Amino acid sequence: MIRYFTRAGTAAALLLAASPLCAHTIVGNRVFPATLTIDDPGVNDELALPSFSYLQSANPDGTLGPISYSLGWEYAKTITPDTALSVGSAGFTWQRNPKAEGWANIETQAKFAFLQIPEHEFIISAAVSAEIGNTGSPQSASLPSDPFSTITSKLYIGKGFGDASADWVRPFAVTGEIDYSIPTVTINSDGSYNPTVLTYGATLQYSLLYENSFVHQLPDVFNRLIPAFEGIFSTPVANEGPVIPGEFSPYETTGVVGPSLYYIGQYFEIGVMAQVPINRASGDHVGALAVLDIFLDDVAPTSLGKPLFSAPLSPLARY
Repeated sequence: MIRYFTRAGTAAALLLAASPLCAHTIVGNRVFPATLTIDDPGVNDELALPSFSYLQSANPDGTLGPISYSLGWEYAKTITPDTALSVGSAGFTWQRNPKAEGWANIETQAKFAFLQIPEHEFIISAAVSAEIGNTGSPQSASLPSDPFSTITSKLYIGKGFGDASADWVRPFAVTGEIDYSIPTVTINSDGSYNPTVLTYGATLQYSLLYENSFVHQLPDVFNRLIPAFEGIFSTPVANEGPVIPGEFSPYETTGVVGPSLYYIGQYFEIGVMAQVPINRASGDHVGALAVLDIFLDDVAPTSLGKPLFSAPLSPLARY
């Protein structure tokens, strides 16, 4: 997941930055889409461009805070069928009330899918990412990037219920992610703190794509859709800093939840989500997330879209 502006931003900016730029995953007959709050559990050759975020923050006194918009990107490349490297960024963010703008830092990630059980549509993966400090806007910008780096360890899980006996259960699937982020600098020159943060989220999906393929046929207008409900939450767990009167507590958990909808095409995915803040520290009013994800493993399966080493995994029916 991409984070940005943790020093200069508000809690709402942190949540916007937590929106991932993700890929889709296939395990057995299950397609796990590129969800918008957490990353999917697999490794793929994909390009997410663009990823869009919008959210309005709230001030501790109850007034409306800044409105933030961002456009981000990510490129993921498989090294072997079970490992991938990616590079991306939350990209460019512009803010209103007050006006500010800036580029986010670059983030790199190595990901390994170490357990897959196709007949049970089950997968577990792990990753390590690094947000590289000072690769975004300089400190003189109106919305500077973090001047320090942040190292994050991650664990992913995905489970489809295609092995259930009841037909109505089989289109359902769940995914989850938990991250532990450690900044390389704990106290800034101005005395502010950079906390260690535990981030966790989950999705509940109902795949009309799966239902159409393996349960019963649907009208064409529905058969490539995956509606979901998802959420992501962040809790500071160390180096939170002191409580400052008139400010949000540095110990407070922030997060967003909301419904989402994904369209899975042959070569791309489009996803949209309404993000609802869980408390005032998380934001004010309903925001939005969206992504266009290009499946390079389908666009160029024998060249750009295959692993650098070892033969690609056997193709599986998707539709």
